[in-house]
Amino acid sequence: MNITYRMADKAELPVIADLLTKNKLPASDITDIPVDFIIATDANNQVIGSIAVERFERDGLLRSFAVDEAYRDQKIGSSLFDRLIAYSLRSGITNLHLLTSTAEKYFAAKGFVVLNREEAPASIKSTTEFSQLCPSSSAYMKRVLTNNIS
Repeated sequence: MNITYRMADKAELPVIADLLTKNKLPASDITDIPVDFIIATDANNQVIGSIAVERFERDGLLRSFAVDEAYRDQKIGSSLFDRLIAYSLRSGITNLHLLTSTAEKYFAAKGFVVLNREEAPASIKSTTEFSQLCPSSSAYMKRVLTNNIS
């Protein structure tokens, strides 16, 4: 299988939004805010996976992590995740935050810890995802980034 990973450009945001919607993830704000997307594309250059970070100096909000159902269980998600960690480190991010309703165990295995939502920095709390798009029942998780990618 020929999978390519790269940064997305703005013209691809509608396709990414479709992928997120199919995966029941928030997508309504991705064209309105500065979010850096890494995408996976198949041999036909079709977007089959995405992950993104919304940057706030040393803090980043991991979001929009999805893989097309037809391509799951092929380590595409792990590859996207590893690339996002490397990109975040290169960008000066030292703390990665996320909200999840369904993947708490997955992210715990990737080094994230569950914290009280009140412990999130103000920059993360003020995001649309944190304040409006994700339900208050979502788990808030954080990972301190180091050069150890896994």
